[in-house]
Amino acid sequence: MSVIVDILLATYNGEKYLDEQLESIFNQDYHHFRVLVRDDGSSDGTLNILAKWKGLYPQKIEIIEDEDKNLGASQNFNRLMQLSSAPYICFSDQDDKWLPEKLSKQIAFIQKIENNHSNKGVMVFSDLIICDQAMNVVSPSLIEKDRLDTRAIKTHRLLMQNVPYGCASIINRKLLETAVPIDDRALLHDHWLALVASLSGCLCYLDDVLVYHRIHDNNASRAGSAHQKEISNDFANKINNQNFQKYLDKQVLQAQAIHEIYGAQLTQEQNKMLEDFIRLKFTKGVKRKWLIIKNKFFKNTLYNSLKLILRA
Repeated sequence: MSVIVDILLATYNGEKYLDEQLESIFNQDYHHFRVLVRDDGSSDGTLNILAKWKGLYPQKIEIIEDEDKNLGASQNFNRLMQLSSAPYICFSDQDDKWLPEKLSKQIAFIQKIENNHSNKGVMVFSDLIICDQAMNVVSPSLIEKDRLDTRAIKTHRLLMQNVPYGCASIINRKLLETAVPIDDRALLHDHWLALVASLSGCLCYLDDVLVYHRIHDNNASRAGSAHQKEISNDFANKINNQNFQKYLDKQVLQAQAIHEIYGAQLTQEQNKMLEDFIRLKFTKGVKRKWLIIKNKFFKNTLYNSLKLILRA
């Protein structure tokens, strides 16, 4: 029997691309799903578009209405996760486009993982095609373009650099129940979920390209986010410790939240690793470099890891 999947759609001023994404969802070759939508206070035609699709698929779309506005993408998804009841959960950006087989392939893969890891929280992520605003392909693989190492998904690596993208991921109910609510110190919901999965469950890569990921000026995902633009500036900024320290402080806050919430459930080794990462904020020079090297708090390439150590 096919299981139900909740597709969580967090919207905010998404009228320009929302129709195309919803069309791709309803063109999936897997039909046992429900779309849970929460708008974060749009001032454009987003709500009219959602109402139109609700009229077309009244049994498949549930629009969440509350008084809160401008929570931001991560807390919008957090609210949706708290309202989800399905065995499996996917995350939809309002401006992407899914390939027709996204759901069917990810469900088959996550169930295979669950067969070998019963009673564990599981997160599965896939690759994405990077596109411009008009859906022209910029890169056939985000993994290759960003030089992400899909094997670098242990906690010590994820603390310094996240790999999975939420919009190309699926999680099971066990992980949702473990990871939610997402603390407001989380950098992004997908980073939080990846860290929790790496500590207490399974984080796995499905080597397939299943999403067209549109990059434009108003992206809420990390590929188009402010911090991604900040760390992708010219060479002068790449060697500027001010930007490095600013982002490291945010990473440390996230690690502190993980440690506070899950520390009692973790091993002594896991707690020591989190404590060492938190210490990065309060150490300088050789001591900080040693903490990075000792714990292998590295980036996804040798070049970026060496640069990280030099800047630390």
